[in-house]
Amino acid sequence: MTADIESTERAFPRLTEALRAIPGVRSVAARNGALWADAPLLDVEAMAAAMAALGIRLGTVTAIPHPDSAESTVIYHYIDEHRIINVKTCTRNGALASLAPSVRAASWAEREIRDLFAVEFPGHPNPVPLIRPEGIDTATLREAMCRPATVARKPSSPLASPPASPPAPPPARS
Repeated sequence: MTADIESTERAFPRLTEALRAIPGVRSVAARNGALWADAPLLDVEAMAAAMAALGIRLGTVTAIPHPDSAESTVIYHYIDEHRIINVKTCTRNGALASLAPSVRAASWAEREIRDLFAVEFPGHPNPVPLIRPEGIDTATLREAMCRPATVARKPSSPLASPPASPPAPPPARS
């Protein structure tokens, strides 16, 4: 891993230095062809400003709920012409500051994450549900997203089940 970090620093010294300077970033490493910044206490607004100064744009934002708490891991995926930069953080009290006021690309992703995982993004300019139907609480969808998936052992549809016996031939005509 150390060699990977050293080669990253040689290839992108300005970028790794800029990532490490963002408040809350604990480490920067290259993995699977991308840079990963681990930032458990990330200042998301400082991250957005640093990436904008570098000319790197936000591609999307993803989240993974922690099933045993109200927290979620949130990953900001940035891209430019040569590399992918992922910045991983964790919500604090179920919330992270919104990037939407300064980074338009964050708006829909934040709304979707709010709908699915009950993550709040204080400061979002339009926090109306994006995919959650009216009357459904965000906690309901988060609970469903955290529930372990179950796999049906047998087809549950009668249309998917094979017939019990072959159909009888039609009566012979005389």
